[in-house]
Amino acid sequence: MTAKPTVVVVGAGAGGDAVAWGLRKQGFQGSILLIGAESERPYNRPYLSKQLLRQEITTEKTFLRPAQEYERRNIQLLLNRRVVRAHGSDRQLELQSGGRIPWDVLVLATGSEPRWLPDAPRRANVFTLRSLHDGLALQTAVAGAGRVMVVGAGFIGMEVAASARQLGKEVLAVEVAPIPMGRALGEEMGQIYARLHRSRGVDLRTGVSVSRWIESDDRVRAVELSDGTREEVDLILIGIGVSPRVALAEDLGLSLGEGGVRVDEALRAAPDVFCIGDIAAHQHPVYGRPLRVEHWQVAQRQGTGVATSVAGQPEPYREIPWFWSDQYDVNLQYLGNSRDFDETITRGNTEAEKFSIFYRKDGVIQAVLSINDARTGRFSRDLISRRTVVDGRILADPDSDLKGLAASA
Repeated sequence: MTAKPTVVVVGAGAGGDAVAWGLRKQGFQGSILLIGAESERPYNRPYLSKQLLRQEITTEKTFLRPAQEYERRNIQLLLNRRVVRAHGSDRQLELQSGGRIPWDVLVLATGSEPRWLPDAPRRANVFTLRSLHDGLALQTAVAGAGRVMVVGAGFIGMEVAASARQLGKEVLAVEVAPIPMGRALGEEMGQIYARLHRSRGVDLRTGVSVSRWIESDDRVRAVELSDGTREEVDLILIGIGVSPRVALAEDLGLSLGEGGVRVDEALRAAPDVFCIGDIAAHQHPVYGRPLRVEHWQVAQRQGTGVATSVAGQPEPYREIPWFWSDQYDVNLQYLGNSRDFDETITRGNTEAEKFSIFYRKDGVIQAVLSINDARTGRFSRDLISRRTVVDGRILADPDSDLKGLAASA
């Protein structure tokens, strides 16, 4: 590698931005190219379904930093450039425009793209939500709508449903599964969120799908549902999940698994190639298994970790995954990974919408889910990292000192 290598980051989202910024903070002197397919500089994606949709902030407030800061830090920001192919033999990236970009170190932060229902028509009032462009289009459409329909009751769908209700819109939410957000949070939390949204006025239909789309004049005017009902709607958001963008990883022959790209403990997929964010199936040193997490905060923190490795020596990235969701006045925070657990312990009052749930395996905390109880999750981080066995009675007692317990672990 050259004395001052060129680091190329593909994907100008939170993760890519964190890589570029982190490299300069670490004193990296080489060239940094941050390539984004969108025309906007890096922005705060969680705002799209919440504050931006509700018009509580301006577009300018969504950006992570002023445009001139990239120039000041000597970070070359290449926007509206789509990388269509990666060549490992000569370490070059091919742009849709026909140009090529060489790299010494490559970071893939390509994120995901929204899934589309195979039979759903692509009409002017049918949306997905992933980009700032999507967010602004949805903001305008919701403002002029009377009845909003959400297909898919995952995080994006339910955040949009909540925001639309806060704007005074009538909301119909349709989910083929028996509960909302069940795949991510499990049955108990799915039931809690079902009650939450119904109590705020959302017409939530579970175990139901769209059987027919009724169109005219480039718009969907109504739908027929599998329960036999016909529903008039003004706009539709399809929020049925995302698919990681792994095409460039495939070009490079990187190992795929867990729905993404397999990376080692230092987030490295191959010599001088790192992957972060939605596409990274990270061999997590705490859990001893691959974790792939599709949340903005994880991508950002992984980007900072890769920057540290590139500027120095690759080292294990040990941070525990964390993400949040705000719906109405309810803040959810989730720390860890509960894919493998054998019991749950509840701390606090679920009816009062202030509680935490610990997910344990053999007495070791795997994850903590907190509702309006960020303190519990915050003090559990070290207990998870150190694989501490904690008495379940202590975890269940709201008056127990988790902070002190973590400090002594």
